[in-house]
Amino acid sequence: MALAETSVKRTRSSSLVRTDVVAYSSESESDQTYVVDPEMSNTKGDIYLKVENTLFPASIKILREVPGLFSDLFSIQQPENADLIYGLPYCEMFNCSEAELRILLKVIHGVPQVFQKTIDSNNLTEFNIENMLDALLVSAKYDLPEIRTQVKSAFLDFFGMLWSHIIFGHLPPETPRVAITGYTMDVEDAPCFLTFRMINVLKECQLEYCLPLAYYLAAQQTLQHIMDGVELDDGSIVELDDADQVKLMRGKRTLRDLRRQVTHMWLMEHVGYPRDYLRQHGCTSDPNANSCYDMVLNLYVLFYSPVSGLLEERWDALDSISYQAAEALKSSLCPQCYKYFTDRIVKCLDASFTEIPQIFMGKSWTDLRYRQAEIEEKWCGTDP
Repeated sequence: MALAETSVKRTRSSSLVRTDVVAYSSESESDQTYVVDPEMSNTKGDIYLKVENTLFPASIKILREVPGLFSDLFSIQQPENADLIYGLPYCEMFNCSEAELRILLKVIHGVPQVFQKTIDSNNLTEFNIENMLDALLVSAKYDLPEIRTQVKSAFLDFFGMLWSHIIFGHLPPETPRVAITGYTMDVEDAPCFLTFRMINVLKECQLEYCLPLAYYLAAQQTLQHIMDGVELDDGSIVELDDADQVKLMRGKRTLRDLRRQVTHMWLMEHVGYPRDYLRQHGCTSDPNANSCYDMVLNLYVLFYSPVSGLLEERWDALDSISYQAAEALKSSLCPQCYKYFTDRIVKCLDASFTEIPQIFMGKSWTDLRYRQAEIEEKWCGTDP
């Protein structure tokens, strides 16, 4: 099941100017101290967007071309007697953090690689999940459908590349294709923080098509973290609501069973057949020596033995074998059996991937794709 962009006809948003998120000030600000955001200081602007005492230079012409709040706001006549800060008019932005507005303006002004960056030498793509979540949040608050769609595409790229070998029917790659950057916390806490925040933001911003894989990533965390959340340096806690906690705890048990019964079905089904079963698939190994059958039977015993515990408390149902393990199989099996088992491994992984949205959302990938299309029509102010 491939993660694919949903095609939606774009129309201009019908939203009105939101007075709860933006306003021009008519009060004198001469006694206050302001700071131009250093990351945006080189942006050539003719207006400041202001969050508390931080100023973000922006181009009115560019903002006017962004459908939604900015198009509505800057398409009307601007006040002639507006107060100035450092010689420019300004617009107060409410219900928005500095981090959210900074990322939003970078996207609007075409700053490259805000969400992802490809490292050609390593065939690796770095994704800044924090930037993606901040941009998604503020674009939802300000009714900016085109920005929301850009963020959705970035998330589809992230999940699609993370599991591209399953989606395209291949064995795992030799080296990772995805890295996560941008977080400023202990590396051990980062996966919990990012996955929990991802769930909360995707739900709030109605990016339902990406939720199943966000839940899957969160289910890889410990029960303690799922129950208690993650405490940040400022004392705040990123946590999930009670319903999501229950969903993840149940999901962990289901993923464990899925890993045993579907992901590793290629091992289970093999041992149930007689020794000469592989001969039907062209096995050329010596049946009187260490045959291909014996090799895979030994793997089954290793994986399913309660002594080894390899499948006891594992919830990573989208992982079957590593690249190194696949290479070991290649050197241990005859060419015909290697092809047969790798084909089965890929099919079993695909079967597990297909089950993920049902486990966490009670829907199929197809159902969620149609649902997402309906949601995006509403982003654009049209009926589905």
